[in-house]
Amino acid sequence: MLTSKPLNVFFKYAIPAVFGLVAISSASIIDGYFVGNYVGPVALASLNMSYPIVTIIIGFAFMFAAGSSVICAKLIGEKNVKEANNIFTKAIIFIVLSSILIVSILLVNLDNIFTLFHAENKLKELTIEYLSILLYFLPIVMTAIVLDYFVRVDERPNLAFFALFFSSVLNIILDYYLIAIKGYGISAAAYATGISQCFIFIILIIYFLLGKSNFSFIAPYGGINTIMKAIKNGSSEFVNEASSGITIIIFNYVMLKNFGTYGVTAFTVIGYFIMASLVVNFAVADSMQPVISKNYGALNFKRIKKILKIAVTFLIFYGIILAFIILSYPNILIELFLEGENKKVIETLTLRFVFYIWPAFLFSGICILITSYFTALHRPMDSIIIAISRSLILPISLIMILPKLLGDIGIFITIPLSEFITFLIASFLFIRLKSDKSFVKLTHN
Repeated sequence: MLTSKPLNVFFKYAIPAVFGLVAISSASIIDGYFVGNYVGPVALASLNMSYPIVTIIIGFAFMFAAGSSVICAKLIGEKNVKEANNIFTKAIIFIVLSSILIVSILLVNLDNIFTLFHAENKLKELTIEYLSILLYFLPIVMTAIVLDYFVRVDERPNLAFFALFFSSVLNIILDYYLIAIKGYGISAAAYATGISQCFIFIILIIYFLLGKSNFSFIAPYGGINTIMKAIKNGSSEFVNEASSGITIIIFNYVMLKNFGTYGVTAFTVIGYFIMASLVVNFAVADSMQPVISKNYGALNFKRIKKILKIAVTFLIFYGIILAFIILSYPNILIELFLEGENKKVIETLTLRFVFYIWPAFLFSGICILITSYFTALHRPMDSIIIAISRSLILPISLIMILPKLLGDIGIFITIPLSEFITFLIASFLFIRLKSDKSFVKLTHN
């Protein structure tokens, strides 16, 4: 991270991260394929109804993983290995205990939560069936997320990729056997996802326990200040994940109100288009966090600038290519997920979404990268402003206002307009940082 050519560093960390997240996200798409084709459109909609709950929980893990790992990366850049190991140990203890507490609270409140969402009877029943199984696996999954971030700080991106890839392949095998062959329904998708993702934890924890890592478990010392600092510094990651979950709750409500259950199904299919964009954007941004943090600790600001330029260029080209593919071949994912007598209604809604949503892919990558950049530089407030604007304030405000002014078109343009306005905000904050006197002084030392 500190000495190799910037282009080599980018590809060494970004490419395994991209393939790893694509693998694990494609497993989610495979879930959707089997559920949509073998269980039905209402079951497919139930996956989307469960998504906000899962993202809020997973967002907590990402927050702590990002916050604690960039602190450790900076400490390693400063050659303070003992304190890095102390924070690593505290991070694992904290995520295990807090995840068990969070999941326990949710398990006893699922019925009340989905009554509050006004989910229709069958939709509510399937969503609760799915989540009541998946939640038991989430403490292990959350711990695996934290371990994944530390593996990358430890300069082992290929191991992180292998763990994610193995998990996704296992998920596909289990989906095929349990849903397509045995016909177990929505519960099988939950078991397949939970069991397969537990293997990420198994692979990574073995690596740390065998002593092959530069990190090691030690008797923790000191107070909880470092825990609170990690939470604060990684808070933008939580905002990104949790806010997107909250936004999807609002979108699901609007789609139910305007188009019924099949509107949620159409939005679920569109969600897979959006996922295809975001997984690469987040993979590149997250993979650069430890690189930037470690160079920040070593005061290598010229290297940071070069690496950032490479990442921006990559994400711009990716956004253009993805927009072109989606506009040219919009039926690819539609054909994958939809079968049966209601296919035509859902397909029409989905194609309307595609027609309006594609500009979002041109701006989202840069917004996410700048958010991660601020997190890596330990500037959580700037990071939070971008994240909360992109994932919460703008989409919810616009989905409430635009349909009243523009009808259904207002629903469809909410996401791309949110991304564009966020891009303007992120650009302003990035330019403002370059003129910040304390930052300028630090970069010239």
